[in-house]
Amino acid sequence: MHNHNSPEIIRIDEQNFGSHVEHWSLLDEDACAVVPSWLGQALNAPIMPMGLCAQESDMDPTTWLIQGPQHSAVMLNQVIDVVEHKPQAVKTAFPSFSSPYKIKATVQRIICSQSNSQAVLQLNLGANAVVYAFDTLYSVNHTQYQKQQDYAVQLNAWAYDLEKVADHEQIVVDDAASIKHHRALNDILSAHQGIAPDNLQELIDAWQPKSAQDLEPVTVDFSKMVAYLYGETLGQEDEAWFQGKIVGISSMKFMEKDIQLYDVTLMLEQNQPAILVRVAAPNATAQQFAIGQYIRGNIWIQAEIHQPHINKA
Repeated sequence: MHNHNSPEIIRIDEQNFGSHVEHWSLLDEDACAVVPSWLGQALNAPIMPMGLCAQESDMDPTTWLIQGPQHSAVMLNQVIDVVEHKPQAVKTAFPSFSSPYKIKATVQRIICSQSNSQAVLQLNLGANAVVYAFDTLYSVNHTQYQKQQDYAVQLNAWAYDLEKVADHEQIVVDDAASIKHHRALNDILSAHQGIAPDNLQELIDAWQPKSAQDLEPVTVDFSKMVAYLYGETLGQEDEAWFQGKIVGISSMKFMEKDIQLYDVTLMLEQNQPAILVRVAAPNATAQQFAIGQYIRGNIWIQAEIHQPHINKA
């Protein structure tokens, strides 16, 4: 089942993805004790998603992806090794949930395990925006991805920790090179109606101060900043840090536990729609944050892809 038009693929060892124990521990501190029981419950009401596969014959016969329990807000995923239509062993298992937010993206690069049991996708959202996400359906989708194809991607994330950004949080930049870069960038963007020109770096290098004031330290307010930094380790780029604005709050329940859901801006580029992500925060309390506040923290980003993107008429 070889796809000759697939995106770039980088294969790495399974252990390079890190352990899902940390992800399960977000749902219960004693994950090692309770997760086997949860996975057993999931098999009592299972779902076998097909992802991008149009029919069963499109799916990889050596792997099953079983989700459950059916109708649960949190899905317990088990990727199972199959030989001659008989299940042999669980390759990996992880929790997931769905998001109402779909974005148009192409799959630019796939960082996957040798067994195709899991992968991190490099998603190109356009306008030079890139997000890395763990592909919850990779074991069924891996033969289907096409280069340059737009997909409807659900983005969501699990939060390890979140904190409110302090009002008027500031930093003073007094390094001469940084001051020049900041002043030059502001001047250039102002002269180009806020749009970065193709020769931006050339213009920054050529910029000269107009007065002594242009060389004075710069005070930067970070309290209203939207930022996203993906992980630096190959295979763990989905482990990210972000700061964004809360635009919606809701909750879901799993195994009698309430989990707060925060809809936040993950990316905000000029003249582009905001990229929103739903963040599940099992360790947050109901009154911890409010709509309109800026929060930040470490998150595990997931992507779920069921269909190509369809342009609306």
